[in-house]
Amino acid sequence: MTPLGDDSATRTAKVLSLPTRAAILSHLLCSGPKTVKEIADHFAIHPNVARAHLELMAEAGFLSFETRRRNKGRPAKVYFTWEGEAGALMEAGVEIPAEHVAAPVDELEIEVRVLERMLADASHQLTRIKELIEIAKKTRKGGSSG
Repeated sequence: MTPLGDDSATRTAKVLSLPTRAAILSHLLCSGPKTVKEIADHFAIHPNVARAHLELMAEAGFLSFETRRRNKGRPAKVYFTWEGEAGALMEAGVEIPAEHVAAPVDELEIEVRVLERMLADASHQLTRIKELIEIAKKTRKGGSSG
């Protein structure tokens, strides 16, 4: 995917340039976390179209996601917004009726989600560093015996 650029105004403009994206953001704020299929069904769009919109919004920082295991099939990616975004979106021209905004999520629950993601990322990075160290050791051994 092409980077959106560093300017937050550019990212905001790109995300909100289509009414469908603004509607998806509004829907997530009002209803809470949803999967690609749930978004696609709600807006009567193809799941690939919904996925593209959601990924762009996640890349721009409007959404976050987590992977949830299910009983059958692949794990589902669930997209959600962070509490406090409603004001910023209303300033950007997205109408969000106050009575429809989802109840605030427990701050502790948000912190736990963030920590879980950070630990998963750190674990992945640690594994990659260990792999690179092993490759460097093998390269040194192979290069010094000549």
